[in-house]
Amino acid sequence: MITRLPPTLHRGALLTVLFSSMLTGCIDEKREKALQWREEEAEAKMAAASKIQQEVAAERQRIEKEKAQFAARETALQEMKKQLETQLAEEIEKTRKVRREIEIKNLRGAIPQISAGRCIIIDPENDDVLFEKNPDVKGAIASTTKIMTALLVVEAGELDKIVTVELADTQCAPVRIGLKVGETYTRRQLLTAMMVKSSNDIAQALARDNAGSVAEFAAKMNERAKALGLQNTFFVNPHGLPSTTDEDPYCTARDLAMIAKAADQQTEIRKIVKLQSYKFTKPDGKFIELANTNRVLRSASYCDGMKTGYTEAAGYCLVATGERNGRRRIVVVLNDSSTGVWKDAEALLDWALKA
Repeated sequence: MITRLPPTLHRGALLTVLFSSMLTGCIDEKREKALQWREEEAEAKMAAASKIQQEVAAERQRIEKEKAQFAARETALQEMKKQLETQLAEEIEKTRKVRREIEIKNLRGAIPQISAGRCIIIDPENDDVLFEKNPDVKGAIASTTKIMTALLVVEAGELDKIVTVELADTQCAPVRIGLKVGETYTRRQLLTAMMVKSSNDIAQALARDNAGSVAEFAAKMNERAKALGLQNTFFVNPHGLPSTTDEDPYCTARDLAMIAKAADQQTEIRKIVKLQSYKFTKPDGKFIELANTNRVLRSASYCDGMKTGYTEAAGYCLVATGERNGRRRIVVVLNDSSTGVWKDAEALLDWALKA
């Protein structure tokens, strides 16, 4: 059964529903438009913000690129500055060196005229070559060979150890002190006599004592030369006499100077080679007064060593060391005459010690 409302109530309710529907529809439209406007505004702002972000990113990239370019230019400028500073320092050093060379030349004067076939002068402190003449020509160096012999003996140590003379030690000529089989001496005695008087039999005795034989000692000499960086040196015996085989010994003035430098650094050798004479005492108590073969020791107060030599192939030779005013020099004179060797060595040593 259907219940019917009163006519008045029915019409009022209907009007209310219709009014409400009309009112509701009006409010939704405005709201929709407002929401749409807000969405569009937000999208516009987001687009603007995105554009700004892109512009900021682009600006940052530009700034970073400019910073990188600036850093590169700064690095290049710093490198250029270093190069200019290096060039300036080199030019200053060249100028200083030229001035020093002029000063030294004025102090030393002209280089002495010499008759030696091979020669070199070095400053042992820095290996500077002050003068040279055919310094790399290979040839015999006679008894200046004994500088290497002395170096090996001193480096082996135990200089107060007793050496008993054997027959092989005495079989050497010329220039012998006259060792006898069975005699006993200290290594120091033999070393001193060898460097002062240049006795070949003593050199042979020291070699045999050190290495067992002359051949083994010569091998040690060549090993030591290589250790010194020498490429133009070859030894066959401890005294420098001509070889008894097909292999002749040889050395250069430059290499000999480096051997002398190594020996000069040994206190024991320095003390020995400056002696003008030495009393060699025999086992029976008798002694032999040995005069140093280096005449420059007696004629020049600034000379304090080192070793003489002579063979037909080497000519007259002398390695002369000296010191003055805190300056030390090593002079090597090879293939000279009997009178020229002393004159040349003394003149060159004096010249080198002036500055």
